[in-house]
Amino acid sequence: MEHRRAIAASDAPGRAKTAGTAPKVSVQRMCTPWKSILAMLRESDELMTGARALTDMETPARGTLERMVQLYRTQVLVDEATDFSPLQLACMATLARPATRSFFACGDFNQRVTNWGTRSRDEMKWVLPDIAMRTVTVAYRQSRQLHNLARQLVVLTGGSEDDAILPDFAENEGVPPVLAKDMISLEGTTSWLAERIVEIEGFVGELPSIAVLVNSENEVRPVAAALTDALVEYNISVEACPDGRVRGRDGAVRVFNVQHIKGLEFEAVFFVGVDRLAESHPDLFDKYLYVGATRAATYLGLTCEGSLPPRLTSLEGIFGRHWS
Repeated sequence: MEHRRAIAASDAPGRAKTAGTAPKVSVQRMCTPWKSILAMLRESDELMTGARALTDMETPARGTLERMVQLYRTQVLVDEATDFSPLQLACMATLARPATRSFFACGDFNQRVTNWGTRSRDEMKWVLPDIAMRTVTVAYRQSRQLHNLARQLVVLTGGSEDDAILPDFAENEGVPPVLAKDMISLEGTTSWLAERIVEIEGFVGELPSIAVLVNSENEVRPVAAALTDALVEYNISVEACPDGRVRGRDGAVRVFNVQHIKGLEFEAVFFVGVDRLAESHPDLFDKYLYVGATRAATYLGLTCEGSLPPRLTSLEGIFGRHWS
């Protein structure tokens, strides 16, 4: 389901090159503490490289150098790399043994959900100038209709619809995403959600995995409680998942803060208050929406207290009102 891009790997000997040999990168998102940490790590590299012979000699420095050697790792692997800043990634890369500098990072620029995260190949080149990059463009599990929506979301944010493609053998056409506007009350919102969830259960024959995404931790429990009331007559349970907790009862609809959705997969995903999400996270809401849309295999639903955010109005024709 996830449109994953394997970003980069390096097995280059020696320490990471300085920023002067790599593409220029804005330092506005690079906070001073991380700059200091990276400087210390790189100075340690210089020390270990220059004083390597001392580890084999009986000198007062030997014990200290041996302890420093033990702090290095044979290989460093970073998942969701685009959520980390170039400085943070450079610090991680420097933890790999200087002789091999074996560093691997994977992620998707379209799924960056932090303001300070890495945004481009040039920024990855700043981390390690000689890093090798490989692109993975094959999506998986998601229906054709939701995959089409995800590609259009990427285009709206300046990306390419070729960032991810479905393989020719993908057979799940799926159903259109659905949208409910003018949902100004919690009761009205959860009533609409309950109707869609009952529809899904009827189509599938049993309740599949379903996630409801809200805009803050403060909304998780109230929405879960209201949705429980709306579904009680259908004997469908709802579970609040504060702080992204994933453990829970099988067969329960789960309610998450949207910030904790990465890495999870569901048959159906619902966003509550997409217009408010755009207002509270104007720089990241399209990323949250893309990540959430790629969590859903077949069913995707959105609610708005008013109407779709302006950046999404061109996509409104893709959505239906219900699946019946």
